[in-house]
Amino acid sequence: MSKYTIAFLIIGTFLAGLIGAVLPTLWMSRGVGMMSGTMIVPNGADASRAMMTGVGSIMGGFGATTPQLSVSASGAVSAAPDQATIQLGVTTQSTTAAAALTQNSTDTASVIASVIALGVAEKDIQTSNFSVYPTYDTSGTRITGYQVSNSVTVTIRDLVKAGPLLDQVVQAGANNITGLNFSIADTSALVSEARIRAFDAAKAKAEAMAKAAGVELGEIISVTESSQNAQSYPMARVAMDAMAEAPIQAGTQDITVDVSIVYALR
Repeated sequence: MSKYTIAFLIIGTFLAGLIGAVLPTLWMSRGVGMMSGTMIVPNGADASRAMMTGVGSIMGGFGATTPQLSVSASGAVSAAPDQATIQLGVTTQSTTAAAALTQNSTDTASVIASVIALGVAEKDIQTSNFSVYPTYDTSGTRITGYQVSNSVTVTIRDLVKAGPLLDQVVQAGANNITGLNFSIADTSALVSEARIRAFDAAKAKAEAMAKAAGVELGEIISVTESSQNAQSYPMARVAMDAMAEAPIQAGTQDITVDVSIVYALR
């Protein structure tokens, strides 16, 4: 072995010992890595106590979140509709657009006059559609005339007049009647009552669940609400030349409020 090799071995041994003695001290003093948390573990009972303390702090962290109970319930109130809307249409055809329009205007004016005669206010009559279309021969290339359509939407606030109105407008010239829809003009009081019922139902459910679980209800953390009116079923589109006075049954409608409430538990 040469003297250079021996010198290198001596220097290497010295540096290795120096690194092994100094670096752990530097890591410990600077907090590098997880030395104190992972390397220093008490023996026996002290070790068991240390492990239990760690688990307790973790559970305490989760336990800091207030236990909660979420419930949902619905409340509904039924009431009879007090108004209806209906679309009354007049469709006319002629060989010229002017003639079709003149006839349509005459018939539509007659329909509106018959509606007003039954006590419907002019503000409750509104034009909803007006159109003029050419008509064609069987080949689809030659115009043979024109079709004019005019529709008005009528709000009927006295439902007793609904049947007579349908009879009168057909006699006056209406040949397309669509969309007879019943509704309740002011639902605010009904929504309030349905909301109270929904809250009562949700609270009763929450109390029953809490009792079964052996806990007590705390304060309300959050409330969400949605409401809906009953679906109106429109009358199918009817093309009419004449009809007897239509029997109209408005039935009842449901106003429903859905609530979701989150309670704290104690």
